[in-house]
Amino acid sequence: KDESESWGVNHLAVLYVDDAYGNGFAQGIVLAAKEMAPGMQIETFSLAVNPDDAQIQRVIASMAESQYMYFFAILASSYDEIMTAAYNAGIAGTGKHTWLFSDGVGSEFIGRDFTVGSPLERALRGTGTLSAQGGMPGMKAYDALVEGLRELGESVEDKEYLYSLLPNQGITNHTDVTDSDSFLTTPGFVAPFLYDAVISAGLSACNLEMNHNTTDGSFALNGGDHYDAIVASTFEGSSGTIVFNSETDTRNPKSALFTLVNFVDDPDASTSDVVQFKSQETDVFEFGAWRSLQPFVFNNGDTIAPPDLPETEVDRNYIPAGLRAVGLTLCGVIIVLSIGFTVWTKKKEKIRIVKAAQPIFLYIIAIGTLLMGCAVIPLSLDPGVVSMEGASIACVSVPWLLACGFSMTFSALFTKTHRILTIMRNAAAFKRVKVTALDVAKPMICLLLANIITLSVWTGIDPRSSKTIVLQTNRFGKATETESICYSEHQSIFLSVLGVINLGALLVAFVEAYLARNISVELSESAYIMKAISIILLVCLMGIPVIIIAQENTSAFYFVAVGIIFTVCISILCLIFVPKIRASMKPPPAKKKHRSGGPDISRTSTQSDTDNSGIKILSSPMAMAELEEENRRLKQMAETMRASKSVRRWSNEVNGLEESRRLSQMSNDSMVESDVATGNERRVTFERPNSGDIENHTEMDAVDEEGGVIEEEENIGEEASHIEMNVVDAEEGVDEEDIEKEEQVDNIVKVV
Repeated sequence: KDESESWGVNHLAVLYVDDAYGNGFAQGIVLAAKEMAPGMQIETFSLAVNPDDAQIQRVIASMAESQYMYFFAILASSYDEIMTAAYNAGIAGTGKHTWLFSDGVGSEFIGRDFTVGSPLERALRGTGTLSAQGGMPGMKAYDALVEGLRELGESVEDKEYLYSLLPNQGITNHTDVTDSDSFLTTPGFVAPFLYDAVISAGLSACNLEMNHNTTDGSFALNGGDHYDAIVASTFEGSSGTIVFNSETDTRNPKSALFTLVNFVDDPDASTSDVVQFKSQETDVFEFGAWRSLQPFVFNNGDTIAPPDLPETEVDRNYIPAGLRAVGLTLCGVIIVLSIGFTVWTKKKEKIRIVKAAQPIFLYIIAIGTLLMGCAVIPLSLDPGVVSMEGASIACVSVPWLLACGFSMTFSALFTKTHRILTIMRNAAAFKRVKVTALDVAKPMICLLLANIITLSVWTGIDPRSSKTIVLQTNRFGKATETESICYSEHQSIFLSVLGVINLGALLVAFVEAYLARNISVELSESAYIMKAISIILLVCLMGIPVIIIAQENTSAFYFVAVGIIFTVCISILCLIFVPKIRASMKPPPAKKKHRSGGPDISRTSTQSDTDNSGIKILSSPMAMAELEEENRRLKQMAETMRASKSVRRWSNEVNGLEESRRLSQMSNDSMVESDVATGNERRVTFERPNSGDIENHTEMDAVDEEGGVIEEEENIGEEASHIEMNVVDAEEGVDEEDIEKEEQVDNIVKVV
């Protein structure tokens, strides 16, 4: 357990020989892992006792398919064939795979010559054995056993006694064993365990005899009592502290001694063509814990343990770099146009076209589209380009920029449409209406506050954050496909609230724009507002379902979202600003000169010069003060004509004739006046609209340049609705019937 944790191994493949020893060993590993390392996954593979090459190939192929990187082999033979097959299958000698063997290997790989670069040399380099040990130098009981065996081997008398105890069974000479230089000089692997087993049996018997009380002093030892006494005994043996497990009646593995041996190059015995391996102990397990003696060298020559699973290629579904570049480019276009139109409005805010469109509304529209365009920037950020914290900040900022920008842009369009309808409804009833800055700002403020409050509550109690979700995993539970999303537990609720606020207001504005669709003001602004609101509504109704469908595909979601933002912003900017820029670039129309010498009077025509229906407020260069001055001067001219009559006694008759002339001319919608001072005649023409067309042919739209207040009265305003008055030179616009009437009046005046 400790070794697996230090190496980070949670996946282990066990290859074992299908016999009693191999099965027991393998099952012991599985059970120990469940108890001591529950998170470790172990998969076992069995081999026949004497496997042939075909079976070895099949088993090794299965192990390769498992994708495990650490292998523990419990073998008694066929080492070379198995390791060669493992090398050929790519699960040994790669620098990424690690093989350990049980104690059955022993010194199988020590002292052998391996050709440099051969499959066995590459496969066995950096391997090792994990085995139980009877003891180690430095352990008190083990050192005492070693010393006792050495003294026993040096005593001739003791040797002779041992010879007498050795079984004959047809063997009369044991000198081939006893005369060996290693006889009784080292305890070997088995001697400490055998010694402790004998001591355990003897101590348990002694304990039973000591605890047995009989009157005659006799003692009878039976197998059951002896076995129970052995299991219950505990003592310090040569192989460590002897403790038995009360449930399994086997020795507690924590009391045993285990060593991890590493097979590394032996520089003293290796050449440029041949390599020999030596064993070196790297770790020891005693007293229930591992103790490191020196680093373990793995197959890649490094002392850092390789990962226990192959590196998994994870498809993280980040926004592709090319698509992100396209999105940011479109964002740049929106930002440049928004700033450019803002600068143009500031520069041209004194001209009549911009003043008539209210610069404050143009500023708000440009700022709103700028905010919506900037939302593309955080939308383009994901954990592939920023940290998780940065991605979380981007997740929070996207709804803020979109909602605030949309509400500002939309409320400006709504306010302009609502203002026009308010003016026209009151003008149709010949009522005076005063639309203040606060009146037009109320809808904007309410909508913006509703969005800000909703976003603030959302951010305060359940802010959006970047979260990585796993879409697919492999057989080990490792993610093979992930996706980064902006997650909020209650985001559906808050998005619904924002949708109701903005889309609901958008529907109301669409109705208002539809009612104002035929009101043709200068530059057809009502029509353009109608188109802009229609585009917003259409994009929202079609784009939102597409976004919902595409949200599982990161690239598709990003493309659709950026496309919606770009379409909305560019449509609004072009429909609102481009017509005004084009109109400002045209030269002003030339004033028409009249022989009467009077100033050019603006006219509001009930008949459009084009095929468009509705009121068309044409160019009006004359201010209201000039119109009033012209009316006053014309009145003075009429009074002078009356005062210049030479015979007062004919005044009643002349007045009667003038009254008749006036009534006759008004019936033909014309009147001719004589200017005595100049001798010229002028015709003042009144074209009265039909009462049923008043609503569609009357508009009062005045701009307060200083305060931005729109003030409308029946006959006041730069673009006021008024009855058309055309001053036409008599020689240019008088028909034959009018000339005859004027000649009759002149004859009467001459007679007088």
